[in-house]
Amino acid sequence: MLDPERFKCRTLHLARAQDTEPAARLLHDEPGLTALALPPYRRLLVSYTLPEHTLTEVLQRLHSAGFELDRHSWLRWRLALIAYGEDVQLHNLTEPAAPDRSRAAFSTLYQHHQHGDRDETPEEWRLYR
Repeated sequence: MLDPERFKCRTLHLARAQDTEPAARLLHDEPGLTALALPPYRRLLVSYTLPEHTLTEVLQRLHSAGFELDRHSWLRWRLALIAYGEDVQLHNLTEPAAPDRSRAAFSTLYQHHQHGDRDETPEEWRLYR
């Protein structure tokens, strides 16, 4: 079963519509990568799981094969942000899980807390009614 946090589906905007089909074939031949070409929109849908593949790796594979992405600045920023997020996620996957210290802090506080009657009213005032 796929972990939803590790499964990625990305839309890549290519510079030329005729490049979508060959680019999809190139990526689809790689195990663990699925690519779908959308020529009328000059887009390529790519899906993969994170430990096996990253967006940076997919982009490098396309670039080395001679395919160009759309050069709009917001698309480049978007891809850079996604690549950064995947790098951080990969780094976090390699780190061991941090122990949960909130429970230990609460139990220490609870052990030092005075239990029982917490009424701070003086005894003589309690008897007065």
